[in-house]
Amino acid sequence: MLCRFRLPLSRVLARFRLLAALAAVVTASATPGAAQDFPRLKDTLPSITMTGEASVEVVPNIAIISLGVETERPNAADAASENAKATQAVVSDVKAQGVEPRDIRTLGVTLLPVYDETTDSNGRVVKRTLRGYQARNDLSITIRQIEKAGALAQQWIQKGANKFGGVDFDYDQKDAKYDALRGDAVRDALRKATSFTNGLGIRLGRVLEIATPGGPPRPFAATAMLARAAKSEAVAIPLEPGVQTLRVEAEVSWELAQ
Repeated sequence: MLCRFRLPLSRVLARFRLLAALAAVVTASATPGAAQDFPRLKDTLPSITMTGEASVEVVPNIAIISLGVETERPNAADAASENAKATQAVVSDVKAQGVEPRDIRTLGVTLLPVYDETTDSNGRVVKRTLRGYQARNDLSITIRQIEKAGALAQQWIQKGANKFGGVDFDYDQKDAKYDALRGDAVRDALRKATSFTNGLGIRLGRVLEIATPGGPPRPFAATAMLARAAKSEAVAIPLEPGVQTLRVEAEVSWELAQ
């Protein structure tokens, strides 16, 4: 919890009028070009700053799956061609399952030489032999029917996706939740500030500044990293979204008044 009185409490009331008058003089004498050189209003007046917090737990309803198709062949052209065909087969099945094009995104396409290395007794590479070429296409697929995500991921592995990069979970109504949390966080800051000023015989005046010291949390990621996806058995990949905690902080500064 953040609480800052900009002046010592014992001197707040005595210096209130002096600082207010001084701030008025400074403002009146400032030139427009030098306005950025003057302190913020909350730094020139008796003030109190509090940080309010608010949070809520939500159940994710979106799964974002990362899949890849990797192909290795002796010839670069063959590796690229076969990888393109295998990737297209996966993408076609993704669309056939009702996933909209906007929810299918290519993360990267690569074609790299692959070498076999011979090392000496000290582990130093003494010989590199070209073995072939590796083509890879990585995809991100957003599934809005989260209960189907595990079965669909396994199905696409069966279709040729031999790399499984994991899964992230998200929630599609975060903006509305954050809007409500911002109001709750400001009210929490007001409650805390009032608890300090009530016992001092002073009251809160106008709001001088509202800031957000921390940004919104990143979506909770429950990532399962597999070096190569197993294709031996068509069993749905178990995916448990759990809950996300959405949290907002609001830092509010008030002028102290008599």
